[in-house]
Amino acid sequence: MTAVDGLGVQSRTLSLPRYYKATGFTPHRGQRPILYDVHRHVVAACGRRFGKTVLGAKKIEPQAFVQARFNRLNGLPGQQGWIVGPTYEDAEREFAIVYDSLRQMGVDRSALRFVNSPESGDMTIRTPWGFELSGRSAGYPQSLVGEGLDFVLMVEAGRHKRSTWAKYVYPTLMDRRGWSLHTGVPEGSSRVSLLYELFRLGQTARAPDWASYRLPSWHNPVVFPGGWDDQEIRDARELLTDDEFRNQYGAEWMEHAGVVMKEWDDETHLRDLAYNPEWPLYLATDYGYTNLWVLLWIQVDTWGTVYVLGEDSWQYTDTEQIAAEVQPRPLLRKVAALYPEPAGPGDTQILERHWRVPARGGTGGELKDRLALIRSYLKPGPAKAQAFMQEPRLVVDHSCTGLAWEMREGYRWPENRSEIRSDSEHPLDKDNHHVEALGRFFKGHFGAVGEVSASRQSRVRVRM
Repeated sequence: MTAVDGLGVQSRTLSLPRYYKATGFTPHRGQRPILYDVHRHVVAACGRRFGKTVLGAKKIEPQAFVQARFNRLNGLPGQQGWIVGPTYEDAEREFAIVYDSLRQMGVDRSALRFVNSPESGDMTIRTPWGFELSGRSAGYPQSLVGEGLDFVLMVEAGRHKRSTWAKYVYPTLMDRRGWSLHTGVPEGSSRVSLLYELFRLGQTARAPDWASYRLPSWHNPVVFPGGWDDQEIRDARELLTDDEFRNQYGAEWMEHAGVVMKEWDDETHLRDLAYNPEWPLYLATDYGYTNLWVLLWIQVDTWGTVYVLGEDSWQYTDTEQIAAEVQPRPLLRKVAALYPEPAGPGDTQILERHWRVPARGGTGGELKDRLALIRSYLKPGPAKAQAFMQEPRLVVDHSCTGLAWEMREGYRWPENRSEIRSDSEHPLDKDNHHVEALGRFFKGHFGAVGEVSASRQSRVRVRM
């Protein structure tokens, strides 16, 4: 509608392109999708030198001149928001850009408070018309106690703890239906990374308020005008290992050192799936008590592609209780067969009795054979098949977080293994219970590594 009508006077609406042009900012093509995204919560996993600091600051800056709809309807003043970093120094980088931009516009001449002091933890912009911006540190949880925020920028989100967002920050956005942007380079283990957890959430259709982007470094044409073939990017590919390059510049979570399922990739193998009544449904188990007791729900299409629709797990629960808990589920009546762990025949008999599902044999044998079957199905189908068979032959629903974690990073080789591994060596016998259940299914259903049949395929029903 209009750009800034005059400093100190808020507009109800604002044309972002006109605002950025008027203030001398030209977003590069990698930044534009984030700046103009209308989802309530947006996650940006960025490669080094992508421009995430400017991106976050410029997402916030126009809010100083726009009255949020919720505030307008409820008679509240201008927008209030935070920039939250793991430390005050992390938050200061984005804060400084907003601070300098507003000063250049002359806002500080009439501002009630205009302070940038990360050393003391005092980073505050407060204007006469009610806009407030503060820099906060997750290292000081007491600074995250508040309510009624319109927006939050979580910077260096790869280093934030998940509890920081869930326990302290997200509740502050509830009152005003505030929005958030999470930026950072993938760092640390995806099991504890806030950036990864929210990135995964933004990839599923089950969270319509969320959107996520993976933004490699070479998407910044200002720093890397040659894109993928830019000399700096080519030098980085030569200097770094493949995993290091994909992590630091490709914005991928690469934790494959020592990982058994190196072929696994979240973006390739995780989907939104739904039960297809045209295909048979199977169950697979790995029994446990102190360890996890795992149940997988699996379908196979007529090409032999495997779809893991869901997972259940229990701990310190006996099989009788589990059988009774699962028995009322309507989908259980559709199950054609059970592929159980062979070491628990008594547990299998309990399940057969309760569920009236026949158990199939042949699920044992060498561990290396079961793992080889799974790994072969993580790869695309044979070249002679249709074009869409270049997709992997094993896909997993986003809800299967336990299986995805084990495949991605949990199931590992011993750290002191030699570079050349003999057939007799096994991965560590932990963090593998979902993979074990999947291996039981593959061994019992397919028997050995081989090509799938080339019969006619029905496409999977995918939630969009």
